[in-house]
Amino acid sequence: MEKIINWMGGWPNDGFVSASDWEERLAAAADRSRRGPGADTTNPDVSDRLKRMLACGLLNAQTSGEPSHLRLTAGADAALLSLVKRGLQPGDVVLTEPLTSRSALQMFRKAGVRVEPVTGDSGGMDPDALAAAISLQRPKLVYVSPVCSDPHGAVWPVQRFDAVSRICRISGVTLLRDDRQAMLLYDAEKYSENDAKKHAVDGVLSIGQLPPGLVAGLRFGWVAGEPALLERWFSSPFGGDSSHNREVLTLEHQAFLELLQEQPLEPLLDMLRVQCDQRMRRLTDILSQKGVRGLRWRKPAGGVHLWLTLPDGLDGEALLRGAWIRGLMFQPGAPFYAQEPQRNTLRLTFAYADERQMKLGVSRLVEAIGDFTGRFDIG
Repeated sequence: MEKIINWMGGWPNDGFVSASDWEERLAAAADRSRRGPGADTTNPDVSDRLKRMLACGLLNAQTSGEPSHLRLTAGADAALLSLVKRGLQPGDVVLTEPLTSRSALQMFRKAGVRVEPVTGDSGGMDPDALAAAISLQRPKLVYVSPVCSDPHGAVWPVQRFDAVSRICRISGVTLLRDDRQAMLLYDAEKYSENDAKKHAVDGVLSIGQLPPGLVAGLRFGWVAGEPALLERWFSSPFGGDSSHNREVLTLEHQAFLELLQEQPLEPLLDMLRVQCDQRMRRLTDILSQKGVRGLRWRKPAGGVHLWLTLPDGLDGEALLRGAWIRGLMFQPGAPFYAQEPQRNTLRLTFAYADERQMKLGVSRLVEAIGDFTGRFDIG
């Protein structure tokens, strides 16, 4: 059997800024730190300068141009974990969409937090249902992903987010946006009203990160929000990291700052968006050509994942075991549900697969489905 095709997610080995380039930049930053007289690698000045550059550039909309509205982290999951540790206690309630981030659900549950889903539709959380749930559940936090959601890549209408944020503000409940895939919105003009300008509103925190595949080896994230809200939910500018982690982060921040001074990221982000869009279209074309009856998907508006609904009666976790034998891995869908999972679902992370891997991976998926149905159910 050929090498296993891994469509479970994770971080690619390379990016538009190569792994070797990034490693050289890190080594150069570490060398300058060692040679500098009295250098202190945990000095926050490096991170402050990076925040100023980001607030004036790439993250201007999220911060309204204010560096004080920004905390830097080692990726979106690190930001979320820090928030959970700082701001939530066992027994607290978090309201989410019924279908949401697997990693977020795992963090909430590990912390002993009670996750309660709020009904909605393809356009996001229902405002009336949210108001009723806040009144009944008294949540500590409302967690949503209104732009390029994981796992299905949906985008809320701007009016829906405005209504949800208004309800949270009136109720005094912090609204947390998970915008980790928002930079990979395929058609930014079509969804211009959903621009990150909507992040900088009272009572709203936004977590995000540089998309995997942009700078190889760099997990760089942030939290954006009003300073008082950041102080409430995050213990330090480094999100509670140890001194060792702060040293590593500061070296990364130094190397990243120098990268931004040499090369703006916007053109690279445009290239990555186009690549993801093209690969999504190609993958769905290949799936359509197979004609498996009962296999459905909705094309995402952005991001790196494709959400599939399997033929009735199939279970994503059982299918994974069969697909693994054939050399394919993916995420079963059940862990993405806050409650009452729909088990005949799965998530494919397609963005780092080339043409050959897509054809081979789809063939293995269809063969695994055929193992369970007894035949390829072709329409």
